[in-house]
Amino acid sequence: MIIDFVGKFYDNHSLSIINRNLVTKLVELHPDWEISITPLDSYDPEYKLDKNTIKQLKNLEQAETGEPDIQLRHSYPPIWQWPASDRTKVVFIQPWEYTKAPFEWQYKFETFADALIVPSNFVATVFKNAGLKPQNLFIVPNGYNEELFNTNEDNSESKYIDKDKFNFVYVGNSQWRKGLDILMNAWKDAFKKFDKATLTIKDSPKIYGQSNVLNEIVKMQYKTGCSEVQYIDEDLSDEEMAALFKSSDILVHPYRAEGYGMHVQEAMACGCVPLVSADGATDDFVSHENGFMLPVEKKHINITDSNVFAMKPGDAMTGMSTHTFYNEPNIDALKNGIKMIYHSHNKKEEIYSKKDAMNMINTWSKVVEDYVSVFEEIANRDNIVRY
Repeated sequence: MIIDFVGKFYDNHSLSIINRNLVTKLVELHPDWEISITPLDSYDPEYKLDKNTIKQLKNLEQAETGEPDIQLRHSYPPIWQWPASDRTKVVFIQPWEYTKAPFEWQYKFETFADALIVPSNFVATVFKNAGLKPQNLFIVPNGYNEELFNTNEDNSESKYIDKDKFNFVYVGNSQWRKGLDILMNAWKDAFKKFDKATLTIKDSPKIYGQSNVLNEIVKMQYKTGCSEVQYIDEDLSDEEMAALFKSSDILVHPYRAEGYGMHVQEAMACGCVPLVSADGATDDFVSHENGFMLPVEKKHINITDSNVFAMKPGDAMTGMSTHTFYNEPNIDALKNGIKMIYHSHNKKEEIYSKKDAMNMINTWSKVVEDYVSVFEEIANRDNIVRY
């Protein structure tokens, strides 16, 4: 099998993390395959990649291979162009967070894709409703690196976490769909200064742009006297992220719209119990047995609202249907939930029973074999079956 993988590989965006884990594990498990990458970015030392990973990616970037059987594309926005050879099949990996795919995507996937891989049942439903043929649509979950994200006691101390307190952690960014504003509003009403509860917010301003979160935290703590909130805006290595999860008790992700929830899965693999929105993408691996789930209300999106989308002319989202919805987490349920978890944590029974139920199976070693099955099926099709 000859594969050319197109996308970003060198930054800490979730797509890049997925791309480099997927390609390095493919090389490890299938050394007889010819694999190359076509990066859409370049290495930046600020992203703290380990030297072995950088070296391997550079080698793959320079690899000389034959004509690809599969060109794998995973980027935002998707790359709409024909492959160099008629015999090369094009496989897209494409997450999406809302209930309707952009109209532009619907007909362009019909034109350019031999197969579309999505990470969750939620995203699969979105594209099925858009008219994509079931035989060309595959669900393969995102994986996690079991060598780093695990419950082993090594690398279990984070400089950001005070283990004498009960620690909630949020990992993501300040985009509206992630629900950080909901969490901060719930936090200020749930805890007072004397409570030994801490919320750690891990933001990603280098990738998603500077936010006003730190200023809002300072104002919130000054005006309300709520318990400690700390803010991390620097990039952390995979090892530092694993330590953050291992040192924390609860991962909070009250999202309005999500395509998978990679950090939720990584936190769970480290024994950090999730508190997430219900009826979304994380339903594939979070349940009442292994986490806490927030009730949500389905609401209509105003796609012209600048607080929802920071759109520019020509963005795919400008072609979204007005019949697009998101899930608004119940803020009272969130406030009461974090209070209940904090005030009952000394008993520990409920939280530890959920930890025992976290049977994590989506390691990259397993997930890669699911990708391989898709590649082999598409490559062996006699004719190009585009939509």
